Amino acid sequence: MKITAVGGYKAVGRNMSGVSIADETIALDNGIRLDTLQIYDEDTNQLKKRPIQELVDMDIITQPNRLDNVKAQVVSHGHLDHFGAIPLHQPKTPIISTPYTTELIKSEYRQGNYRPLDYRQEHELGRNFTVELIEITHSIPYASIVVLHTPEGDVVYASDFRLDNHSLIARPDYKRLRQLGKGHVKVLIIESTRVQELGKTPSESVVRKKLKDVVEFIENGLIVSTTFSSHVERIQSIVDEIEKKDRTPVIMGRSLSKNISLAKKFDLIDLPAETRVCSSAKASRNMLEEIGKGRREDYFLIVTGHQGEPDSVLSRMIDGRLPFRFQKGDSLIFCANVIPTPLNEASRYILETKLRQYGVRVFDGIHVSGHSAREDHRYMINLLKPEHVIPCHGNMMMRGSYVELATGEGYELGESVHLLTNGKTIDI
Repeated sequence: MKITAVGGYKAVGRNMSGVSIADETIALDNGIRLDTLQIYDEDTNQLKKRPIQELVDMDIITQPNRLDNVKAQVVSHGHLDHFGAIPLHQPKTPIISTPYTTELIKSEYRQGNYRPLDYRQEHELGRNFTVELIEITHSIPYASIVVLHTPEGDVVYASDFRLDNHSLIARPDYKRLRQLGKGHVKVLIIESTRVQELGKTPSESVVRKKLKDVVEFIENGLIVSTTFSSHVERIQSIVDEIEKKDRTPVIMGRSLSKNISLAKKFDLIDLPAETRVCSSAKASRNMLEEIGKGRREDYFLIVTGHQGEPDSVLSRMIDGRLPFRFQKGDSLIFCANVIPTPLNEASRYILETKLRQYGVRVFDGIHVSGHSAREDHRYMINLLKPEHVIPCHGNMMMRGSYVELATGEGYELGESVHLLTNGKTIDI
């Protein structure tokens, strides 16, 4: 068996791995770089205008021919750093994912050869591989742990996940994971984004309590919140608190509108009848003009822009590119932390500085990560009991921290836990 580190083994984002046996290869994820998500406001249409080789040279996507004899493309979940390069590479092989993730990819690349797969349903991919998707919790609906059953043992691909026992829309399938751990997990390829963080990543239920506390505290002025557009459970929590304040919910931003529309299709979100969803720039402008003519206290906005993306609704509101002016006493609730890249951190700092200059009250940290912390990882490695471990989805410090954890659990660097870099392979 050969494991190829295609992308995500140098920095956060641009995730892709390959698993090969004989003349067959399965591609796992195919994403774009996280910094690119900010620059293009989560819109791959701008990227499609550039030549593929230019995107590769800019380190935005992986080299499309890095893997040979690919029999299928499997996608773990619907975040663009895991599938965003598929509309650019346009693979002709079957694309395997949950029905929800399939719909997200289809919205970017309709011509794909899609094979939606329900949890625990097995699907043969050539002579050497059978794929299975296992339910896990993350910051997007229908995230999966991917399992490749092979004659040499199972390959488990866990990127991304957290262990949330109190989510309202998903549950980790501990029973199935425990069954795998009693068999033969030959290789565990696992994210390392937050393994340096001690303890356990809190449940989404913690955010619901934080949000309730903050929203009850705010009495006057316009309330604006921002979060990940794909975080359907978080959006529902915000809307639930809006209803208690007797304010009109207003949702602004193309990516928010797209994700909410899909969530409705899968019966994952319940919006009040009076909710206003603005999916275009024109609709947002008209809505903000209406707010300007009325009472600010009557509205509660959910907008894109938590990372300070230049073309997001929040950035355009702050910079006066929309018919709106923040006023002293307005409130901004950040229901998302900064994605750990230098560009994101700088953009968010600028954003918050501008808000303070307007006299806006900023409520930060109403968030829990979608990524597992150290004790979640320790639990997972002991649950699956893999023969070999390969940390992915992180820089050298993150992946090195996972090696430290694994060696503490009895693994040996270079023998049973392996550090790869982009473009490198290992035979196991």
